[in-house]
Amino acid sequence: MSAEHSLDTLTFDTPLFINGKPRAGGAGQLPIVDPGTGKQLGSVELADSEDISDALNAASRAFPAWSATLPSQRGAILKRAGQILAEGADHAAAVLMTEAGKTRGEARGEIGRAIETFTWNGEQAGRIEGRIIAGAADGSTRFSVPTPLGVVAAFTAWNFPAVLCSRKLGGALAAGCTVVLKAAESAPATAAILVEALVAAGLPDGVVNLVFGDPPAVAEQLLSSPVVKAATFTGSTAVGRKLAALAAPRLIRCVFELGGHAPVIVCEDADIDSVIVTTSPAKFGSAGQSCVAPTRYIVHRSLQEEFCAKLAAYADSLTLGHGSDAGTTLGAVANQGRVDALVRLTKDAVSRGARLVTGGGQPERDGFFFEPTVLVDVSADADIMTEEPFGPIAVVTGYDSFDDAIEQANRTAYGFAAYVFTDSLARRNQAVAQLNAGNIGINQMAPSLPDAPLGGLGDSGVGYEGGTEGILSFMQLRLISQSAPTR
Repeated sequence: MSAEHSLDTLTFDTPLFINGKPRAGGAGQLPIVDPGTGKQLGSVELADSEDISDALNAASRAFPAWSATLPSQRGAILKRAGQILAEGADHAAAVLMTEAGKTRGEARGEIGRAIETFTWNGEQAGRIEGRIIAGAADGSTRFSVPTPLGVVAAFTAWNFPAVLCSRKLGGALAAGCTVVLKAAESAPATAAILVEALVAAGLPDGVVNLVFGDPPAVAEQLLSSPVVKAATFTGSTAVGRKLAALAAPRLIRCVFELGGHAPVIVCEDADIDSVIVTTSPAKFGSAGQSCVAPTRYIVHRSLQEEFCAKLAAYADSLTLGHGSDAGTTLGAVANQGRVDALVRLTKDAVSRGARLVTGGGQPERDGFFFEPTVLVDVSADADIMTEEPFGPIAVVTGYDSFDDAIEQANRTAYGFAAYVFTDSLARRNQAVAQLNAGNIGINQMAPSLPDAPLGGLGDSGVGYEGGTEGILSFMQLRLISQSAPTR
């Protein structure tokens, strides 16, 4: 880290941002804690009901002018915001690394993805178009016309604060909607940096309003407001269900990216070393706190022992530490509650007959860390086989037939990501046809990038983010039927 971005010079105190101005919150403050040390970094302002009302009113007032702004002009602001974020990327990455427990490389990579997301949505804003449909009667025509929905309530999680905020803001703003963004209280400064970039790029007052606060209370007030026409959320399935219930009475359009429990099927013809090199950075990156991270390795029995040994060797090669420490390759998890959950899942699996190959506990050091862990021969009734671990734990089970592997992969209610490693075209085709997943990687990972739509199945969500579909999520396709005048 450069001297100007040492931890001592970074500022984490984060205000609300409503109608173009920062302000203190009426509900007090909450400490911001560095997961890598457990020490307080600063405080985030918390909104009360009056603050939320002001944010909703600001977004509602700003909508007519913003939705009428030429799409190319909306896009120009997004692209400029991406440039501004790029100019301050080192500072943004240092903030993200510290408040989210990332390694230096992970933080830099995430800021890069946020820049790419703003830029791509900015370029795409002017390309969203309707189509002409043949008329149903002589002399008539029909038009499909994309129209912005209105105010969007956006909720983001703490695990990827830059990517998630940029994805939701990029799609909604490109569509012509205004936003009340309820970002994560544990990583607020990163969200504030993205909003600051948009404002510096020329975003009008009220178009984006940033709030923090008690999540259930904020969500209830936002989703009961008559001005909110769409909700977008990334987080746990349990919270997603609660938000869906709040949105249901007013039939608010929902785009939810929820939990995952991604399987990796390793066939007998797979190259083990290639599988390890390809998947392990995703498994242990961001301390495993990703909904598309590999969690369950389903390995042909002929390769199982060799695979476990090599996966454990990779895990043992990781260096736990603060992102600012040279050589750190595995950062902290979000909080002590996350550590406690990982300890519980590991103990439960071992109590049901699993073999702990490596890791399995919380190291004695400051901060919230969990050892990179490999469990093998885990019973199907172990909690970790159905509960998303969201941490650096890899579970390995064996299989005899490919049908059995597919059945194991589809055993959870989640359907976000899945991965298959094989040279067999027949197995690839079967996997694509039968895997319960919205994002499938064949002999590679399947990253979520801004130019392609991504959505989960089952308990993993509803709707799409990314691609043209991600912008259309915040638009209504109005059908206009027209006949020639009779005189």
